[in-house]
Amino acid sequence: AWLREALRLREHYSSRLVLRAPSGGGDASDEYLAAAAAASSKVAVPRGADCAAAEAEAVTTAAELLRLADESSARAVYWHRSYEPEGQRVEAVVREALRGRGIACVAMAGALLYEPAAVHCPAGWQGGHWGTLMPFLRACERSGPPPTRPTERPVAMQPPCAWPASGALEDLRLAAPPVLSGGSVGRDWSAAMMAGWEVSEAAAARAMADFVGGGGLAGYEARRSRADEPSAVSRLSAFLRFGQLSPRALHFAVRDAGLPREQVKTFARRLHWRDLASFHLSVFPEMPWRPIRAHYASHEWSGDASALRAWQRGNTGFPMVDAGMRCLYATGWMHQSVRMVVASFLIEYLGISWVDGARWFHDTLVDADLAINSMMWQNAGRSGIDQWNFVLSPETGSQDPSGGYVRKWVPELAGLPTKHLHAPWKAPAATLSAAGVELGATYPHRIVPDLPAARRITVAALLRMRASSLDFNDAGGYDLITLPTGETTRVFTKQEFRLTASGLPKPPPNGSRGRGSARSRHTSGGGRASGRGAQLQGKVSTGQKKISSFF
Repeated sequence: AWLREALRLREHYSSRLVLRAPSGGGDASDEYLAAAAAASSKVAVPRGADCAAAEAEAVTTAAELLRLADESSARAVYWHRSYEPEGQRVEAVVREALRGRGIACVAMAGALLYEPAAVHCPAGWQGGHWGTLMPFLRACERSGPPPTRPTERPVAMQPPCAWPASGALEDLRLAAPPVLSGGSVGRDWSAAMMAGWEVSEAAAARAMADFVGGGGLAGYEARRSRADEPSAVSRLSAFLRFGQLSPRALHFAVRDAGLPREQVKTFARRLHWRDLASFHLSVFPEMPWRPIRAHYASHEWSGDASALRAWQRGNTGFPMVDAGMRCLYATGWMHQSVRMVVASFLIEYLGISWVDGARWFHDTLVDADLAINSMMWQNAGRSGIDQWNFVLSPETGSQDPSGGYVRKWVPELAGLPTKHLHAPWKAPAATLSAAGVELGATYPHRIVPDLPAARRITVAALLRMRASSLDFNDAGGYDLITLPTGETTRVFTKQEFRLTASGLPKPPPNGSRGRGSARSRHTSGGGRASGRGAQLQGKVSTGQKKISSFF
């Protein structure tokens, strides 16, 4: 078996473990992969099975596998198929080389519940816009049998006559420390980051059991937006990303929990969101950097490098944004609701391209998944299949009602009363002084002093782009995209972005504001968000899209 990034030895038993250098991953996920590979090398496997490591850059993977097959007299090579363009390219080269030697090649499913190649979503409205969750789920159900339970591990296997010699895992340098331009080794932040992760297949199984059976799943529907409660979400995303936890195992664990559907439906759909992301990537392989709505490539984005840097480092002056970004850099992970806050801030208020956000997340998340990360940042950046139908306030702190999250990650504000913690600029001078806070000194001023004005600029840029691309605007004011089949289909477009045939803003149906307006979704005049928009931040519907992690 050729183990790549599905490191489950309970289901896969290899005579040789070949690890491709993770050139496509980010620094944080490379660190996790290195730890996962080390953990896999210590797992007890059935009698007759073993694993060994060998260095294999992407361009030499086929040659390395041929050598290992020769050494072990292997007649077949099995692997989990990749859903990423680069991985598929490597597989094609490997398949051709192995078959040329008469070695059978078997690419297996295993990372998803449904295989993207088997799913067909017809163009047009199918109970929902093309490529959105519910039409995709129906297409999955039509594609073939439902997911089956994982098979039991065998008791013993027939080993080869001789095991190839193993290289040392450390020699692979899966997560080598950075090298500065002068040749010296840079600061390696991985030790502190990885200290918070128990990286093993056994840890994944325990985490799943604890969440499903320990009350986490039962309370997920009500608590999932709470960043200040560490147990509100499962934190299973990295285990799923690197195959230490099977999606089918999680799927059936949720089904077998015996909880009412209303308590588990949102969490259960997280696995389908993962599948949907891989389906999108299979249809649009360039979506990590190119807008799916092709005309959005002409969108004018801000090139403010200092604002981008402040966002990356958690120095924006907005405590909820800063807490999330500092948590990400320190731990390689961020709560799903906070991911939406920081993404919304980058796009809606800083006017910085979703590509910059996607690149930073891909580099700093231990659970970075190319398909999920790309789909969600495209949706946040409005160019994806299902652009976000909401704007989240960076100042209400509804994800952190106790203030515990901001106090942990922005300790310079810890002394402030909770009522002022998420918007310290509103606190009286005496309150700031008593808490030891001096804005502009101990904590930065806001880099966006007027949120509504900043958002008007980003919306105006989008409307100008859409008005210059009316060939992609249908009679209802929705964006049109062309599928690889040559078919044209309408995709969901937020009400405030819809245009008439002459390029003017399209009035909502029946004179209402319409689904998709930004009413109450962000604060105006410096006040706190109110109404349904404020409630939205604490109760995210199943139709709203998450960033990169669904767990």
